[in-house]
Amino acid sequence: MERVTLLQIDKPIFKTARRYEFAYWMAFLSSIMLKCFYYQFTTQLNIKPFFSAKNIYMLVSSFGILLVITGLITLVSNRRRLTALFICDAVLSVLLITDTNFFRYYYGIITIPVITQIDIRLLSSVDQSIMSLFKIKDILLIIDLPLMLAAIILLYKRGIDKLQIARKVIIGIAAIAVGFTSFFIVYRSADINAFAYNSNYRTKSLGILYSHIDSVKRYIKENVFESKSLTAVEKSEIDDFFSSKEKTSENFRGIARGKNLIVVQMEAMQEFLINRKINGKEITPNLNKLVKDSLYLNNFYFQVADGNTSDAEFLLNTSLYPAKEGSAFLRFADNTYYSLPKVLKEQGYKSYALHAFTAEFWNRTEMYKAIGFDKFINSKDFVMDEFAGWEGDALSDASFFRQSLDKIDMSNPFYSFLITLSTHHPFKYFTDYSYNVGELQGSYMGSYIKAANYADSCLGQFIEDLKKRGLYDSTLLVVYGDHSAVPKLQSDGLMEFLGVQYSELEWAKLQKVPCIIHYPGLRNGEIESTTGGEIDLFPTIANLMSIDYPYFIGKDILNSEKGYVVLRNGSVMTDSYAYINNTRDIFDIKNGKRLSRENYEPELNSLLYQLYISDLIIEKNAFKSISKTP
Repeated sequence: MERVTLLQIDKPIFKTARRYEFAYWMAFLSSIMLKCFYYQFTTQLNIKPFFSAKNIYMLVSSFGILLVITGLITLVSNRRRLTALFICDAVLSVLLITDTNFFRYYYGIITIPVITQIDIRLLSSVDQSIMSLFKIKDILLIIDLPLMLAAIILLYKRGIDKLQIARKVIIGIAAIAVGFTSFFIVYRSADINAFAYNSNYRTKSLGILYSHIDSVKRYIKENVFESKSLTAVEKSEIDDFFSSKEKTSENFRGIARGKNLIVVQMEAMQEFLINRKINGKEITPNLNKLVKDSLYLNNFYFQVADGNTSDAEFLLNTSLYPAKEGSAFLRFADNTYYSLPKVLKEQGYKSYALHAFTAEFWNRTEMYKAIGFDKFINSKDFVMDEFAGWEGDALSDASFFRQSLDKIDMSNPFYSFLITLSTHHPFKYFTDYSYNVGELQGSYMGSYIKAANYADSCLGQFIEDLKKRGLYDSTLLVVYGDHSAVPKLQSDGLMEFLGVQYSELEWAKLQKVPCIIHYPGLRNGEIESTTGGEIDLFPTIANLMSIDYPYFIGKDILNSEKGYVVLRNGSVMTDSYAYINNTRDIFDIKNGKRLSRENYEPELNSLLYQLYISDLIIEKNAFKSISKTP
């Protein structure tokens, strides 16, 4: 009988094993591409038709990057290459499910600065908001993992052969070469000028995988290779920017000079609620009443980014833009700032920040010191006697307002900055609140409207308290919303509620918050339609209180010849047109007609330059180098 050698039986066994292994690699590539596809379209960064030219470019870019990853895994591993591949699958899956839900709340990808600022205390406080964002369909992002794990166990039991060096190098380099070539063909067609301001645009153009790579590259460049010291050229750029700012007239100059200042920042209060009714009843009757008795800014946009509420506080008190990644409150609390509390201190004012929540949340304790508040009144200082909102874990706005004024020393001029809380996302606490929302009962929009109605009633009680104390007509009162309540994920419900057809322009126009300024003699009962944002409040208040201050990036809305607002994502809204950086399109703000971008490039570049100057000031701690100490 002919003898069968071990070598002879090995060959077909290993051919079969390699076919199984090849199938495993294909399953990895397919599953990650499917997850990337899911992210791009469930976030609505990319829209139908699925295989339009832009979407194909994005998919080719993503596939090219995946080929590079597989090539690198092949080069650096051998017998355990499938283990490395599974670990890569698990890591990318966790990253994508994190990105998906982070986007639903913050409208951007998670970045290294965001990760480094994560605090267990912060997570424990927003866990209900986070959990409310998960959808059953998100299981698609992890459903393959147990199957991939089972497959890898079976493959290892069958035996995984060790690749010869030459074979490993050829396969690895070939995958990397094809991947890089595919990626760079698409990369050269992308408009990379918009990437610096808008991670969503680079994600839409080249995919979520590239967006993370680019974010890491920028982080390393800024934190490892770039000097943290302000250069002479950069100092000159800052000086030139402030010295060349347009000088405006000073209408209402000093009308509230020497008066108390009370600013109320209302959690998640959006402008579309003002003067709107359901079943014949006003949603915000007290805000509506205040609007009629005050100057109302009806084209006022929020400008927050990753820092959300804390960014709104930063914008108001410093007239600087939020950090381009992460929260300025967490990343730059050691900086030197010129600020509203500091300039008022020079006028003899005492300043108070009041927020009935944990002092350490958003690092407020440290940042308020840097901004210059004399006292931070937080949850430790309030009697926690009534809870409403944020799943019942927060002191009610009613109790917060009721207690706040008693905690302020009114024997001297004061600046009080009050931050409400009850209407924090999610809004399920208010599902059974008594306000009738009709057919919206039980829906996201219905619960939000109920929450807003509750917050409005609390503000109404606060206004009455101000009147009883004689403060209403002797105080400069500013009330504004901090950020959106309706994420893009819920855009269909909002558009249906308003009776508006969705478009990028209509969505952008809805990103407004109410802004009300009350003081006797200040055009009370009138509407100011000049386009502005939260960065403009400090200079506007400064003019009304006759404060000289050279370091505003924002403008005095009441004295500006042209209205505009620059958003942190690089979009620009003006009185006449809207530039949407996600799509790089410009529209007529009134009729929605698409305009030629080339005609607006000089003005857009000038406005977007503000973001560069603000980033320079924050990231280089530039005010520390300016001779005058605030």
